[in-house]
Amino acid sequence: MFKRLREYKDLLLVFIWREFLIRYRQSIMGILWAVVQPLSMMLLFTFVFSVILKLKIADYPYVLFFYSGLLPWIFFFSSVTYSIPSLTNHYNLITKIYFPREIIPISGIAISFADFIIAFLLYLALIFFYHVHLTLNFLWFIPLTIILIMFSASVALFFSALNVYYRDVKLVSGFLLQLWFFASPILYSVDKVSLKWKVILFLNPLTFIIENMRRVTIEGRGVILWQFVLELALIVILYRLCYTLFIKVERAFADVI
Repeated sequence: MFKRLREYKDLLLVFIWREFLIRYRQSIMGILWAVVQPLSMMLLFTFVFSVILKLKIADYPYVLFFYSGLLPWIFFFSSVTYSIPSLTNHYNLITKIYFPREIIPISGIAISFADFIIAFLLYLALIFFYHVHLTLNFLWFIPLTIILIMFSASVALFFSALNVYYRDVKLVSGFLLQLWFFASPILYSVDKVSLKWKVILFLNPLTFIIENMRRVTIEGRGVILWQFVLELALIVILYRLCYTLFIKVERAFADVI
């Protein structure tokens, strides 16, 4: 991807800046909207589980538990939901000039990552507010974020390309992402799940990412190395397959779209 985009880096920056202006133009709160969604959902989940249902999910505050799960999920969700219709939404450009088509979904992922950074700063503030002691294991958050980006990009490129050929992908994706939300440990901890279901849940790469982001920040524990290497290898293979498929089918985008 870096080789393909090297000559088009200026165009990529233009697309990123354009998406930024579209998202926050005439917005009163501006980039603060990046924290409104995870913060509001976190408060809602905290109220439901602590006040209404009165369930004990973890040994640390509900606020940290839910927010740590929503932080990676919302980045993944926003990246995929933007990318799926992005190519068909820019059909006028695709049919007129050539440029690496992945620039379009990647620009949306870049804006989602900017929102992720802003939301992460609030996460740090919550960690300090609740007097959570950070350890050196916190540095694991960086490689976990990298594989989160790679996985999100893989899914985004695959479904955006598929949507060019089958427009009902956009409709199906809403239902699929709802299922994906409940298949990810956002509202629950994998530690509370039986071994049989753990194996199934860990087929979802977000399970590993979310659980370990909690582990290295709130719990102060490190990532199990062999699990990280295995997950990294699987995501790299997935990324390679999705990107190779995207490059092969992009040649016909202008004709199909």
